[in-house]
Amino acid sequence: MDEDTLEFKRQMVHLLNGSAIAAAVYFLKPVIGLLILLPLVTALFLLHAMPKIKPDLRIMHHLMYHFERRRDIQNFPFKGAIFYGLGIIFPIALLNVNYGCTVILILSVGDAFSNLIGRRYGRTRILDKSLEGTAAFFFTSWAVASLLVNPVHAFILALAGALIELFSFWDDNVTIPAGLSLLVLGLGL
Repeated sequence: MDEDTLEFKRQMVHLLNGSAIAAAVYFLKPVIGLLILLPLVTALFLLHAMPKIKPDLRIMHHLMYHFERRRDIQNFPFKGAIFYGLGIIFPIALLNVNYGCTVILILSVGDAFSNLIGRRYGRTRILDKSLEGTAAFFFTSWAVASLLVNPVHAFILALAGALIELFSFWDDNVTIPAGLSLLVLGLGL
């Protein structure tokens, strides 16, 4: 499978799973509180352990070879999913439901669209990203965030998320939700 097809599939999983997780948090956190983290932590443990315990398990093999970047299959299977799961612990645990879901959606929607638009239309390079991808992150994040929080707050969070994604020094699946969660707490939103 070529790299563009793989990245498209990965970003669709990012977008759809992230949206489903945000919906689950939105509806379940008010009912069960932080127990909502239990399935997430269990899934993270399984994603990390299963390739080592049972590497020939059919479903693990299928997921790795259809959704994992080639460089990560041997070195760190399910790296993106594990870092994504670790990253969204911050907004789930630290923020109220609306802002927690907003941060998860900014990560899911913004990151997916920045990758897809940046790969396809990115011409103006900024570091190893593109201006077009960063703009896609900002505008799609602002739109989706405005559904849950004040549009001015949504603007601030979308802009901060786009900048974190652009200048991220580590995996953006962790730095975006951690950074936005700290920003929400710091601004008292």
